[in-house]
Amino acid sequence: MTLKRDKDMIRFSGRRHTKTGIISAIIGIIVVLGFLTISVLSGLAGGKGDMILGVFGILLFGLAVFGFVLSYKSFKKKDIFFRYPIIGVALNGFMTILLLVLYIVGLLWRVI
Repeated sequence: MTLKRDKDMIRFSGRRHTKTGIISAIIGIIVVLGFLTISVLSGLAGGKGDMILGVFGILLFGLAVFGFVLSYKSFKKKDIFFRYPIIGVALNGFMTILLLVLYIVGLLWRVI
């Protein structure tokens, strides 16, 4: 009794993880951790955080937008794995919306 080797049994894929997708996922994790850090620091200051916390928040917003753009660009490549671009889009997109809403509410709070 011999085992028959079929060439169709072994399939190699030309797909790969893109560098931009991995970088965008890492940026998303950094933005989430940065947001949690400045939130804790602001809470410890009793909501009266320095201007430096606001500047870091704006920098995190810019970084989240940059990570979202990188994820979007990686989706356009062919024969890739989509794990890291999806993680990057989810984290960076969520954080972009969250930070934008937070700053709009903060501006409205100042006006009223």
